Amino acid sequence: MNRQVTDCKTYQFSKNKYGSELLIDLIRLESLSKYIRQTPRHCLTYYDITFILDGYGSFALDQHEFPVTSNHLYFSAPGQIREWKVSDIPHGLVLIFEEEFLCSFFSDPLFVKMLSFFTNRQAPPQLSLTEEQGKYLFNIMLQIEQEISDNKETHLLRALLYQVLAWINNVYRSYYQLAATPLNSKITRFVQLVETHYCNDHTVSFYASELCITSGYLNELVKNESGVSAKQYIINRLMTEAKRLLLSCETPVSEIAWNLGFSDSSYFVRLFRNETGFSPLAFRKRHLS
Repeated sequence: MNRQVTDCKTYQFSKNKYGSELLIDLIRLESLSKYIRQTPRHCLTYYDITFILDGYGSFALDQHEFPVTSNHLYFSAPGQIREWKVSDIPHGLVLIFEEEFLCSFFSDPLFVKMLSFFTNRQAPPQLSLTEEQGKYLFNIMLQIEQEISDNKETHLLRALLYQVLAWINNVYRSYYQLAATPLNSKITRFVQLVETHYCNDHTVSFYASELCITSGYLNELVKNESGVSAKQYIINRLMTEAKRLLLSCETPVSEIAWNLGFSDSSYFVRLFRNETGFSPLAFRKRHLS
């Protein structure tokens, strides 16, 4: 599970913004000027797709930084550290939603978690669209904006959101040449289990037991799908969260290690150095200086 950071402004979804609960919204980026200027560095508790129509500067997500240019998309999942580095607020559309809005009504509870642009570790959380693609996405987003303004019909909004997510996923996978083969059901469950338990259990045997398969078979499945062993997949998830925590607060390294399930902070420091080439403190200093 994602742990909330203490020294980074966290924005919750405004569920009752329109009166009755609605877990989707379409916002003009320029209308967020006040919040971007007050807290350019922040976290969200919900999913965000930002579509830049015009602007310049840069946008950082965790330890990655991307240029702000027209027809670009940026994707952030709950808990990620975001930062706008702009002198003027860009023009754009921001599609935000809670996972519950889709997954509690569809037969596939992992649909959002399996979207490549939110979860893929081998391609960045950004996408450059062609002019034609940009017009297509812009028109669908305008439909969502209009429906929220006029009727707030949740079934239609779910259909439009599903259309946007599925379309972007296809474009993203094609752009980065990602394999389109469906995930093995065991891999799907493994990914979900890691997201839930990575702070509590780092052993391959735990996940293999939960899946009722051997550790060797789990390693084979994960290796074939992701190119890394199951153990390395777990370590990669831990390192992503460790970097997030190091860049978002001044919490001592020993406390971060404890929060991530390491009883021995010196082992955590050695593992972090082996994976990144830096000690945790050196990583923090390098990226925050």
